[in-house]
Amino acid sequence: MKKVKIIWKIISRLLLVLIFFLLIILLKSANWFLDNFNEVDFSIALYQLFSPLKGTESGVLDDYIRQCLYPSVLLAVAGVAFYTLYDMMAGRIFLEIDLRIGLRNLQLRGRKNRFANARKMVVLWTVIAVLCVGVWNRAAKVGIPEYVQSVTNVSSIFESKYVSPDDVEIMFPEKKRNLIVIYMESMEATYASIQEGGGKPVNYIPELTKLAKENVSFSNDGDLGGAGAAAETGWTMGGLFSSATGVPYKLPVDGNEAGEYDSFAPGLKGLGEVLSENGYQNYFMCGSEAVFGGRKAFYEQHGDFHILDYNGAKKDGIIPEDYHEFWGMEDEKLYEYAKQQLAEIAGQNKPFNFMMLTVDTHPADGYICGLCGDTYENQYENVLACASRQAAQFVDWVSEQEWYENTTIVITGDHLSMKADFWDDIDDYNRKIYNCFINLPDGLMIGRTTNREFSILDMFPTILAAIGADIEGDRLALGTNLFSEEKTLPEEMGFKAFNSELKLYSNFYYRNFVVGNKVSA
Repeated sequence: MKKVKIIWKIISRLLLVLIFFLLIILLKSANWFLDNFNEVDFSIALYQLFSPLKGTESGVLDDYIRQCLYPSVLLAVAGVAFYTLYDMMAGRIFLEIDLRIGLRNLQLRGRKNRFANARKMVVLWTVIAVLCVGVWNRAAKVGIPEYVQSVTNVSSIFESKYVSPDDVEIMFPEKKRNLIVIYMESMEATYASIQEGGGKPVNYIPELTKLAKENVSFSNDGDLGGAGAAAETGWTMGGLFSSATGVPYKLPVDGNEAGEYDSFAPGLKGLGEVLSENGYQNYFMCGSEAVFGGRKAFYEQHGDFHILDYNGAKKDGIIPEDYHEFWGMEDEKLYEYAKQQLAEIAGQNKPFNFMMLTVDTHPADGYICGLCGDTYENQYENVLACASRQAAQFVDWVSEQEWYENTTIVITGDHLSMKADFWDDIDDYNRKIYNCFINLPDGLMIGRTTNREFSILDMFPTILAAIGADIEGDRLALGTNLFSEEKTLPEEMGFKAFNSELKLYSNFYYRNFVVGNKVSA
């Protein structure tokens, strides 16, 4: 009997350690999430955590283990050890009191022991209840209830608003324009100074600010501004996917397996297919391995893109075989690779679509390359300034090429930055994604560029219009041609309602885009 009691006590203590550990790690995880991701939607951060950019530093995971896992284990063990010590000491103290006052009556002593046990249980359950309340409050702040609602409720936005590219006429000019799209990692208009229309006391992106103001840039206000953050688009692959298809990334694909996904959204028709069908050669370039996160699969299956990545740079002599910086190669090398390839591509005398993804500005602190200065104390600020200079210098190089006259350049951020500790000084500024359209075709009618509510989903038809394509109705997928006078869905519905719909599960999305072949709405 005594042996059974000892075994039961050991099991109960282990269970208590487990309960304490789960509650503490949930609480610490919520606090860690809020410190590191701030206003980022829970679903976006969840994808980012489980599908990080291949080759990036393991700092995020290491930081989580250091700040959440280890302390949770130690606190859980320490808490149960303290409770066990309290249990032992309380029993001895009450027994000693009984003996000192001469309490011989076993029945009365039994009652006193029961009172002692009750007091211990009250203490234990009070601690557990406090932890549970803390976990619930932090979970609400993180946005878990909204996330649960989004995956359990059903949206009808695709049934009512989706416009299939197969259902509208898209006419290209006789002489097709080349297209260069530069996706800049985490690039926001916010990085500009308050005086220039951004949210910072200092303008960390003066060259990009100048490009936006000297060319065409769409804004949510009367100044620099930019695109709002649409739900399910706020990480790199989400931004690339959504800008090219006009729908959010809601694929049931595990992030780490996406690179091997045999059929990547087979029912979707996007920018790549439209261009390919109209005689364009498509190219996608990045400084890491394109296979990760599904980028290679997506671009190859949606427009037959030629993939130029870290591995390609080694084959083409841009970097040595054993070269590896951070994720693969830095943007300094990426731009050199782009120049080399564009010189060859332009010589083929076929219209081309060249898309490239920079990454030096990827949080946590970005990557300091040999071109970065030390103007600012903060590393990320210097990385931003360097990224702005490099992008502008690349645009200058393109503008000097003989094929530039017939080439449109689009610069856009892929999503808002997830660097939570960089926004303490922006007050009430409404953070927006940077965009700029350079060297547009003659005769393009440009409507209202300021005080627009729009998202990266609108880039799909807008990019096509930027190379002279005439889109019947000025809408594709859930996107609107911003050069037109047509209202965007965020303008029509309100951004909050629009985002709420995007977060919900969609039978239409799964049936037509994930499972089926390309279909009309």
